[in-house]
Amino acid sequence: MNNFFIYRFDYKEVHKSVSATVIFCDRDEIDQDILQAEIKRFYGAHYQTDKIFVLGPAYLSDKLNKIFIEDINRTFKGIPKRQETSLAEGLKVVTFQKNGKLDNLGGLPKGFADNFLNEGLQQIFIKRGGLVSAEGAHHFVFPSGKHCDKFLRTGNILLYSSEIYFIAFAMLGHFDEEIHSQIYCDTSSINSLAFALVNLKNRFLGNDDKIQVPIDSFSSYQGLYKNPVTYMSNALLLISASTSAKIITYILERHRLIERQNIIILFFLGDETKLANIRDKVVCNLTQSVGNVNGVPFYQTYAEGACDLCDRGSYPVEVSGDVFLLEKPHINRIMIGVKDTETYLSKFVKQFMSVKRKENVLKVNYKESQSSKYEIYIDYYQVLKGVSEGKYPHYSERLTNYINQYIPSSTRKIISLNDKASLQLAGLIQKEISANYQNAEVPEVITQDDKASLQLAGLIQKEISANYQNAEVPEVITQDDIKDLEDCAAGSVVVVGSCISNGKNLLYISRALRKFHQLRIVYFIGISRTKNIKYLHGLKSNLKQGAYGPDTNSFHEVETIFCENNSIDTSWLSESNFLASMIGYFRSKENIPEQSVAYLEKRKALLQKSEGDEMRGLADQLFFPRLVDSGQEELRIRKNFAFFDFEDYDQDVSQADIYFTMSNIINTLRNNELAPPKKSLPIKCLAQSPFVRNLLDPGNFNRFNDGIIQASILRAAKPDELAYHIDTDLSFEMYGTFQTLIKYHTQEQGEGLVEFLYALATTKLSLKKIHLQGVIALLKENCNEEFIRCFTDYIEYKLLIEPEEKKREWEEKLKTANAEESEVPEVGQ
Repeated sequence: MNNFFIYRFDYKEVHKSVSATVIFCDRDEIDQDILQAEIKRFYGAHYQTDKIFVLGPAYLSDKLNKIFIEDINRTFKGIPKRQETSLAEGLKVVTFQKNGKLDNLGGLPKGFADNFLNEGLQQIFIKRGGLVSAEGAHHFVFPSGKHCDKFLRTGNILLYSSEIYFIAFAMLGHFDEEIHSQIYCDTSSINSLAFALVNLKNRFLGNDDKIQVPIDSFSSYQGLYKNPVTYMSNALLLISASTSAKIITYILERHRLIERQNIIILFFLGDETKLANIRDKVVCNLTQSVGNVNGVPFYQTYAEGACDLCDRGSYPVEVSGDVFLLEKPHINRIMIGVKDTETYLSKFVKQFMSVKRKENVLKVNYKESQSSKYEIYIDYYQVLKGVSEGKYPHYSERLTNYINQYIPSSTRKIISLNDKASLQLAGLIQKEISANYQNAEVPEVITQDDKASLQLAGLIQKEISANYQNAEVPEVITQDDIKDLEDCAAGSVVVVGSCISNGKNLLYISRALRKFHQLRIVYFIGISRTKNIKYLHGLKSNLKQGAYGPDTNSFHEVETIFCENNSIDTSWLSESNFLASMIGYFRSKENIPEQSVAYLEKRKALLQKSEGDEMRGLADQLFFPRLVDSGQEELRIRKNFAFFDFEDYDQDVSQADIYFTMSNIINTLRNNELAPPKKSLPIKCLAQSPFVRNLLDPGNFNRFNDGIIQASILRAAKPDELAYHIDTDLSFEMYGTFQTLIKYHTQEQGEGLVEFLYALATTKLSLKKIHLQGVIALLKENCNEEFIRCFTDYIEYKLLIEPEEKKREWEEKLKTANAEESEVPEVGQ
């Protein structure tokens, strides 16, 4: 749902920063249930703001006041932890007229009034992909001959009507219905904006005054520079985007009848000197600056033959035409190598790996107190249990040192996140510091939400206790008890998290603590596991920001690692859905393969059980087993694993330890950013774009022939990284890999076959149709095991037979419909 455009931004009010949410309503009718659902969804992804501004047309004034002011509790019911009093005080309804001017502009904070429009437009442009960026392996060549790794394409952002009408609202002041009787767009891809502009203007006009305005495109480069048509004074010209001021000067010189006021540039990205000459004609300035910190940094272009990007080995992709069409995507093969690992990876796994495949820290398919489960789960509760038993000496020493170094003696309260491990860590800190307090003043431990978090906070409390007199040890408290901080004197509060992946709870607490200006905030994290360093830096920047600038608060993590943090369409959630489909398929047949179906049902039950608090995820049985003469065996790693720089692990590590390692390597390849390579070659990267496809080379499955490594790569990869159907050579090579796996499927060389069949059945791994047919033929010829025959049957039906049946069914319906239409008698017969 995107019936309303909702966004947030920060602005200055006197000397403080204020956060604001804007809710733009463009429709004649407002469905309150849909509105409530969209507000709930928005605040599920964003923390609450200080103020809320509702923006809508003046003709909806009564309805806006009814829904947002009178029915405030119902409309904002979905906001978690909402405080009705502060919500009402910070809510304001703002209306606009047909010329785009706000009715109550004088009552708005200046910082908001000056910035809300540009911020909203800018967010739409950036979020919807208006800035097309190359990611290192390629760059663009334009019809003008210039080379660049970025370009502006406004047509990309026009996805949702609410956002289209917000852009149209921003143009109302430039469109005078009494003057403009023709609209020209520089590209047909933005014609929808012109239609929305006319429609929005008509909503303010009476039936007798409504206007009809022709809308045409002058086709970008060709139309602008070679079009013989002269634009008249009644024409409004919409320029989708510009990086220079030259276009307005050119139009005015070539088309003398059109006036300057009739030209609009929707989005501008360029230096300040160029903007100064056309500022009044620019609807949104995207350029990042001191006054526009959320903008887009200006990028450099290069002349042909003097391109730094080409010199680095970047692949040039030509763009042309009205909407910048591109050549066929360039395909890069990515071969995983030892040098692709982060330097910390082997040391991290060695420290926390299983012991005799027990006491597992690294797991999959679990997340405490959540319906969604992590692809990769780090069981910090097990880490703390090990610390208390004298295990993990390196981490234990580091944890103690961090507590002693970063927990201040002025700590008043310790706030724990919700999970059991966070609470335990907070309790440990409280205990450690308690010796430094007098008994009555030991910092209290409070949780973010419930009692489980208190244990982690208690750990912190324990660690810092030596720094206090007994009566002054900080208390550990919950997030719901944050209101108790009002009685705290100036000092510090410590926010404790066991293991963070996105930091949403930390941001929520940060907002709740904002009103306690006398307190400094220390964020103390056991393990930080965000997806990449860029995300972590952004999170730290937000949390550390305060009254004294970007380092007002402090953030400390005992251990940092970057890994996959997906918790939605995880490999094991997808497998549960697949198992249900496959079981249903065979249950519907006359001759049910009972033994195989029983195994599938047992595995489905295992995956469901692993999501619960009893198992707390899977450490083994992550993958389908290998088939041997005696039945089935779990996939295991052998000696000389290339990505471990230590020995004697093969009898200890679990499947999850190996999967964590391979997933981490693939995550690193996805998040590699453009950097000048040492040998003038593009940086190795798995990030995808419409112009360059980066696929895992089929040769990876020959290089890494342990079934557990192959299975880990298949599970960790995304479908577009295994999309071999887009290239004949890659598909043929992958077919060759299947030949080997099938031929040796009862031996070590083919032990990963079932995982490959699972990847094929779910279309995560895709082949050309001719090669898919070849794989099925090989399976039928060489594999007699019931379990493999079940996979063969399912794959053949789902990927070959069923699509053909649906195609024939559709063709028959179309044929019937055409026949019935031809039988309708003509008028007069």
